[in-house]
Amino acid sequence: MRKLLLLGLLLAVIGLFYYSWQASPDATPPPLAPSPTYAAQVRQARQQKDQAFRTDAGSPLDSAQRAAFGGLRYFKPDEAYRVTARLVRAAVPTPEPLALTSAGKPDAYVRYGTAEFELGGQPQKLLLLQKQGLGGANELFVPFTDPTNGQQTYAAGRYLDLPLPAPAATELTLDFNAAYNPFCAYNHHYSCPKPPSESRLSVPVLAGEQQYHP
Repeated sequence: MRKLLLLGLLLAVIGLFYYSWQASPDATPPPLAPSPTYAAQVRQARQQKDQAFRTDAGSPLDSAQRAAFGGLRYFKPDEAYRVTARLVRAAVPTPEPLALTSAGKPDAYVRYGTAEFELGGQPQKLLLLQKQGLGGANELFVPFTDPTNGQQTYAAGRYLDLPLPAPAATELTLDFNAAYNPFCAYNHHYSCPKPPSESRLSVPVLAGEQQYHP
């Protein structure tokens, strides 16, 4: 009888330890595969972009590149790179001119605020910019760099576009599966805004568009 009680107590302790470990905020959950619907949406958007690069008049590819174009290269969709960030608005929007990858007048942006979040268990922060002039009123521009640049991804960094948050919003979603290359990654005739130094992430972003190889 005593042995049975001891066995029951041991099992209870093991169960409590397992439950505590599972509930611990420090426990690293296993990676989750993207939902079929989300993965399908990402693939569809990528197929549409490939088609536009082949046929659209605004494609950054020249005629020779289009003739040999086999599609852009991407990381697999991964919902671990779709994060909710705390939105911190700038008290006063201030001009934030971005230097270009080649000579030219810096593009005009204003500092809208910052997005604060965690990625890979590390705190991160990105600058949120709003382009001035035509087409900039309803979206935010988020240029960034990370340790993959110059290896798996374009050396000068990548971009995200976000819809302008509602006035009362305190959070926004950053989906790095939608990270894309600037046009100068495909054609040296373009000049593109450089991500500011404060928008460098400390962890590799293995999501979104990879480096272009003709």
